[in-house]
Amino acid sequence: MVITYDLPLNNDEAMWSYIGRVWNENNILPYIGTIENKTPGIFELNAISYSLFGVNVFFMRTLGLLSILLTTLTIYYLGKKLHSKLAGIFGMYIFGLTFTWIFLGGTFISCTETFMVFFSTLSFCFILKSKYSNKWKYLITLAGISMGISIAFKQIALTTTIALIFYYWFETSSNTNKKNKIIGLVLLSFGILLSTFVSITPLLLQKVSLNDYFNGAWLILLNSASSSTMLNRISGFFSNWLFSRIVIFYPFLFLILFQRNLLNKRYFICLLTWLLFDFIGVNSSGYFYGHQIKQLLPSLSIIVGITLSEILTNIKNVKSEFKFNQNVSILILIIIIVFFPDKYTLKEAYQRFAKQQENTNEEIGIWLRENSKKTDKVYILGTSGNPILFYTERVSSSKYFNSIFISSNKERDIVYAELKANPPLFILKPDASIEIEPKLGKDIENYIANNYNYKERKYNYHIFMRNKLSNHSN
Repeated sequence: MVITYDLPLNNDEAMWSYIGRVWNENNILPYIGTIENKTPGIFELNAISYSLFGVNVFFMRTLGLLSILLTTLTIYYLGKKLHSKLAGIFGMYIFGLTFTWIFLGGTFISCTETFMVFFSTLSFCFILKSKYSNKWKYLITLAGISMGISIAFKQIALTTTIALIFYYWFETSSNTNKKNKIIGLVLLSFGILLSTFVSITPLLLQKVSLNDYFNGAWLILLNSASSSTMLNRISGFFSNWLFSRIVIFYPFLFLILFQRNLLNKRYFICLLTWLLFDFIGVNSSGYFYGHQIKQLLPSLSIIVGITLSEILTNIKNVKSEFKFNQNVSILILIIIIVFFPDKYTLKEAYQRFAKQQENTNEEIGIWLRENSKKTDKVYILGTSGNPILFYTERVSSSKYFNSIFISSNKERDIVYAELKANPPLFILKPDASIEIEPKLGKDIENYIANNYNYKERKYNYHIFMRNKLSNHSN
């Protein structure tokens, strides 16, 4: 809370906020009027945020914080029910502390993964609870609904969905006859489809077709911007899994090899399968952004929590019910020290508290807003201008409001046509983009040269203003 609530907008956070704002205020619809490769949950939450509080950051961050806390409780529940109260407590300590690491995008709490992780972990809680309840059909349906919501925030939750099905079929329903297992599987699938349909209903009601949804949320994943090159995949894989703070987990995972009792437990094998499928999901895009790796944390925290509890129980004969004795207290202290937020998190907290960080994006955005009318449009070249667009409270001239998904002549032609049809008052070009042509093409470069005058430089952006004498025919 100390760090996040006064932190400048993350680029993704600003992008989703922009989509929610223009959808709400200008009826510019996701997948049609704005391009971003996410399922609609994050857009809908941001639209609600804008309708309630206007341009703001606190609503989404508050929801993100609540989701993290609730996920911590679900991890405690799973550890407690699967093994012991001690395992649940260890797991929640590990998850809560690790979630704040800078390496994992800890200060970015309103990312899609935060909500995805909460609802996917909640699905496992419903499945586990169904094992002990007469209302198992109801609980399994709820598990499916929760997993469908998770997918509505990010598509990669599909890998966790496979793990959930595996967990249901091979562990929780192990004592159930085959007919009831199949009924449960049907109910689980029904719940996923039901919440998926509900999540896209606001779009369908506003004339976004199923084709628009599938193209914008799923087929766009085939765009080169949605996945990295093979060379970057290999480099990112080794740098993240061998040369990052994540290696702290490896000694704890190594201890599993000596816990034959756990390896003979069906539920523990299912947890390892959950971890495996999440590992596949994390590596799928090849980008390895820190917030993407958060998908691993629930299964990883539960597994390590159970392993430590098992070791402590075997060595020191600690009872499965939790007691604050010396051995437990020492292990909790070790967990806190090992998994404590890194110095970069603390540095970030200090800088925000001391107001030592300037928000240059906000300054540029406010300048653009003050020097334009509400009906004026802007266009920002590059991939990092979303926070500026957020603060302008203006609309981009193109549905490709940043350059992320401009990867072929098809997209370049669309941007060129939209710039001519909706000429922006200001065009911004970042210092890092010395040449416009490689990304946007020669036509757009000529269009800017013929219709815009260089005005000034603000921080790392060059500002071009529309020439009043231009007829925008070029």
